[in-house]
Amino acid sequence: MPESASPPTRRVIEVMELLTRTERALTASEVAAALGHARATVIAVLTELVEAGWVRRDRHRRFAPGPGLAALRPVALEVPDAVGAELKALAAAARCGVTLSRIADGRLTVVAKEYAAGARILPGLAVGQSIPLGYPAGAAVMPWRAEAERRAWLASATGPARRGAPALLRFVTTHGCAMFRPDSDDAGLVDVLAELLGAVGAEVVQPELRTRVLRQLSRLTARPYRDADLDSAESLPVSYLSAPVFGNAEAPYEVQIGPLRAAVGRAERADYVTTIRAGAEALSAALAGAGRGTGPP
Repeated sequence: MPESASPPTRRVIEVMELLTRTERALTASEVAAALGHARATVIAVLTELVEAGWVRRDRHRRFAPGPGLAALRPVALEVPDAVGAELKALAAAARCGVTLSRIADGRLTVVAKEYAAGARILPGLAVGQSIPLGYPAGAAVMPWRAEAERRAWLASATGPARRGAPALLRFVTTHGCAMFRPDSDDAGLVDVLAELLGAVGAEVVQPELRTRVLRQLSRLTARPYRDADLDSAESLPVSYLSAPVFGNAEAPYEVQIGPLRAAVGRAERADYVTTIRAGAEALSAALAGAGRGTGPP
């Protein structure tokens, strides 16, 4: 990591990044261990953040994002009950984790996540986190976006992926979803990385290492399926599927399921396609009923 021009400022940023991407409150010791800073330094940072209202401290001396962040976070993170119910239903049907993301203004923002009972919790973006949109993220909505946005998205693909990007959009148009896989040689490494982050807890991995592992995991799992892959009689790896969720003609949301399995037969691959399409349709209806087609849930 490049040397910071202002180490104290960098420490504040690191603390806030850790707390906002973690789904539970952390003690000062846990924050210090995760970031590799002295506990006294972390306590000083947390004390100032609590005073500003950006961090709250509970009666067990654990820290979490505070109410002062509300004005700085433009994305509403609460979803209507009907949408939440459909996400839970989809997670149960797919037997894995489900993520709903809003795609707007060149960014993908996670709006909600659900996990099936007993499902492995995979590392990834937390609710409220946002990343710049680029191939292949957002593939499921691109066939319904304006031509200029679609061209910019296609141009973000690099190397061999650039040649296959138009085929990915055709797959989405034909099947109503996108399906991704790791290369066969990478399937074992994908499992190792996912199990590693799942075992130690993504929030306690140092930020730079966590970012590198997540980036590598994303790269390894993002090879698009082709029609020939979907119809193959062989068992093939499946990392995740995504489908458009409509609230208007441009499909403002994308729903994703993440089986992350090393071997899935043809019939089960077809079941995944059917499951996510049905879930996306149900979510579209729920969003329309809640009047949330164009704004964040």
